[in-house]
Amino acid sequence: MYEKFFDWAFAIGKDIIEKSVCGKDRGKDYVKRLIFDIRAEESPGRFLNKLSQRLGEYKTNTNIQAPVSLLPEIFQSKSRWNGDEFYYLKSAILTGLLNALSSSEKG
Repeated sequence: MYEKFFDWAFAIGKDIIEKSVCGKDRGKDYVKRLIFDIRAEESPGRFLNKLSQRLGEYKTNTNIQAPVSLLPEIFQSKSRWNGDEFYYLKSAILTGLLNALSSSEKG
């Protein structure tokens, strides 16, 4: 179940870095900023709010224009993100973003 969230986070991280109009270096900075912003959130509501705000900014800001979209399943299932389930979700998303960042630095 969490593999889907990891795959989604990895894909948006790669898209921010490789397909944004801001270029790869700025794209890496934006992924780092996203990781920094969401990792500190300790409640599901605040985590999802920060995630959607940041991705919305990256999508609509004319200087970034990242081709990202939100995974509806994350937001439609908010009632189940309690306790360990929330931390599994958060870990899957953070790991996907971190791996996207790491894979872009190798190439």
